[in-house]
Amino acid sequence: MKAISKLLLLCMIPILLSSCLHNTESPQLTYDSDLNPPVEIPFEEAEAKIPFEIKQPSIPFQVTEKSTRVLAANEPYDAVEITYANTDQGLNLIMMITNSKVNTSPNGKKGLKLANGSQTWDQGNEHVSAVYWRNEGLSYSLVAGKNNNLEPLYDYETLIEIADTIQ
Repeated sequence: MKAISKLLLLCMIPILLSSCLHNTESPQLTYDSDLNPPVEIPFEEAEAKIPFEIKQPSIPFQVTEKSTRVLAANEPYDAVEITYANTDQGLNLIMMITNSKVNTSPNGKKGLKLANGSQTWDQGNEHVSAVYWRNEGLSYSLVAGKNNNLEPLYDYETLIEIADTIQ
């Protein structure tokens, strides 16, 4: 659970930093239930709370655990996080989707375009691989790590291939 919390933080950093660096008013991240930390809920329940379709990627490893958390619901935006894990092999892939209207330049290195034409940014580091993009009014991030997130799970190009499977 500690590793998943670290990945959540890494997912949120690009959105929060991009807002702060441009002196714009950032939407405050609020949790869904009276400012308690977000809790795992069934995927179907998350779909009911979020006003956009939650599209999922094809996961290139056997998933032994899947969890869904709503990080923010309704005002000022909605955000959902889905974690796909193989606990036996120490693999994690986290996808976050938000409809935040913050329109600042993302952090990271500008990278390849997805098959749908969306520009991506490589936001990986020595501990995790990460990619961010926007498409049809939504912002997406994929973050992947292994061995308790001490090293990246995939290279940037592989994350692009995974992102292209989201349907």
